Amino acid sequence: MDFVIFILAMGALIVGADFIVNQSERIALRFNIPEFVIGATIIALGTSLPEMAASVSASIGGKPEIALANAIGSNIFNITLVLGTIFIITKNINPNRDFFAKDTTWALVPIMIFLLMSIDGTISSFDAVLLLCLMGAYILFLLNDCHNLDENNIEEIKAEDGFKWSKILLLLFIGFIFVVLGAHFA
Repeated sequence: MDFVIFILAMGALIVGADFIVNQSERIALRFNIPEFVIGATIIALGTSLPEMAASVSASIGGKPEIALANAIGSNIFNITLVLGTIFIITKNINPNRDFFAKDTTWALVPIMIFLLMSIDGTISSFDAVLLLCLMGAYILFLLNDCHNLDENNIEEIKAEDGFKWSKILLLLFIGFIFVVLGAHFA
């Protein structure tokens, strides 16, 4: 029975992730937002929710070391295994140099700040707030840097495409639910 639950949970993860990626791509195309921005925000959030839920659960359960190890291990996993697999499958990737340089810096800054915070062996509530502020600053940076966004075009899309727009949001929501449930039961 456990094996069947595991297979169903993995299926939910795959289907949910597929929904999230496909609908996010549609949003990016409709609003002329670079796919990198969608990947760095909506998709990253969607795939990180199960990890965050596990870490919060571990912290509440009195095991903050597991939560910390989960976050660090996830970053190592994403940079090594995920990117390595993508580069093998895709063979030649030519990322936009501007986005790549800026976002690589944004990836390194929180790591460096976290290292500085942890030198004394304690992560305080102030440190936690600073990390959350960094995430907010990154999102603001992405939105500000996304100069291709045309506000008139957004209103036009909302007015003419209400049903399809609600379908996209519904499928995104279902995708997030599948990912969270799949991660919980896998």
